[in-house]
Amino acid sequence: MKKLLTVLTAAALSLALCSCGGKNNKPTDSSLHTESSVQASVEQSAVSAEESSKKQESSEAKKKASQPESSRQKSSQAVSEEQSEKFSGESSGKVSEEESNKVSEEESSEVSEEESSEASEEESSEVSEEESSEVSEEESDEVSEEASDESSEEQEESSREPRPRPDISGETVSADWFDDAVFVGDSVTLKLSYYADYGSLGSADFLCAGSLGYNNAQWSYDHEDNVHPVYNGVKYTVEDGVAMLQPNKIFIMLGMNDIGLYGVDGAVEGMKSLTAKIESRCPNAVIYVQSVTPMLENMQMTDLNNTTIAEFDRRIQPICEERGYIYLDVASAVDDGYGNLVYSYCGDPTAMGLHFSDAGCEAWVSYLKSHVA
Repeated sequence: MKKLLTVLTAAALSLALCSCGGKNNKPTDSSLHTESSVQASVEQSAVSAEESSKKQESSEAKKKASQPESSRQKSSQAVSEEQSEKFSGESSGKVSEEESNKVSEEESSEVSEEESSEASEEESSEVSEEESSEVSEEESDEVSEEASDESSEEQEESSREPRPRPDISGETVSADWFDDAVFVGDSVTLKLSYYADYGSLGSADFLCAGSLGYNNAQWSYDHEDNVHPVYNGVKYTVEDGVAMLQPNKIFIMLGMNDIGLYGVDGAVEGMKSLTAKIESRCPNAVIYVQSVTPMLENMQMTDLNNTTIAEFDRRIQPICEERGYIYLDVASAVDDGYGNLVYSYCGDPTAMGLHFSDAGCEAWVSYLKSHVA
C-alpha cells in the first residue's frame, strides 16, 4: 500500500513539472518524449497499482490462510457452535419427537397391555362363567337325575300295592305245609337244612351257603369271591334259584354277614334290593323275612354284636310291612331274655357263638310252625 502511494505521488509531481516547465509552450521533442515517458509512467503506475492491488489481495488471502490454528479453530468453533445450535435445535426437535413418540408408544403399550389384561380377564371371566355354568348345569343335571331316580324310587315304593298277607291264625302247621317252600340263608340256615333232613320241614328246598349275605348274593357269577348257593350240583344266584324253583313260599334269613361288613345301613339297603329282585322273579310267592338271631353274650364283636343285630331287625320290620312281606321274629324264640342267644341253643360256643345246635333248630322250627299260618 505504501509503495502504491509513493508511485502515485511521484507521478503527480512529474505532471506538475511538465505543466510548469519552459517559456515556450510548444512542445519539443524532449518534451514530447517526457510526456510519453510520463504517460508510460502513469500507465505503468496504474498497472503497478493494479498488480499491487492483486498482490495485496493475494497477500491478504495468504495472511488469512496463514492465520494461527487457534484463530481458525475459533472460527471453526464458532461455526460449529452455530451449526451445533442449529443442529441442536433440529436434533432437540427430533429427540423431543422421538421421546414423545417413545412415550406415546410406551403409554400405548401400557394401555394396550391394560386393555389386553382387562380383555383377558373378561375372557377368562367369561370362560370361567361358561365353565362354571356348564359344571353347574352338569351338576344340576346329575342332581336332577339323582333326585329324579330317588323320586322315581319313592313313587314306585309309594305306588307299590302291598302284597296280600295271609292271616296268621296262630295254629300250628304240619311239616308237609313247607313242601312248596324255599329257605334262603347263610351258614345259620345251612345248619337248619341238615336238621330238616329228618322231615321236620317236609320237603322244603334250601338255597343257602356259608358267608352269604344280602349284598354278595347280588354279585355276578364271574365275581371271584362269589359264594352263591349250589342246588343239585349247580351254582345259582338267589334270584335265579328261586326263579328256577318257583316256590309258593320263600323264607329269607340273611344279614349276619352284611352287618359286620357294611354296617346296619348297608345291610338294610342290601335287604331292600335283594328282596325286591326275588319278588320280581316270583311275584306270586308269599315272602317271609326272618329276623337275624342273636349271638352268645361273650362272643360279640365290635361291629357285629347283639346291639347292631337288634337294630337291623328293628329297621327291616317297617319295610316288610310296607311291601307286604311277613316278618318273623325268630330271634324272640331263641333269646335268653337279655338279648343274647340261649347258650344251649348254640352249636359253636367256643368258636363264633352264633350257629345253632339241634336244640336251637328245634326251637326255631317250632316257632315257624306256629307263626306262618
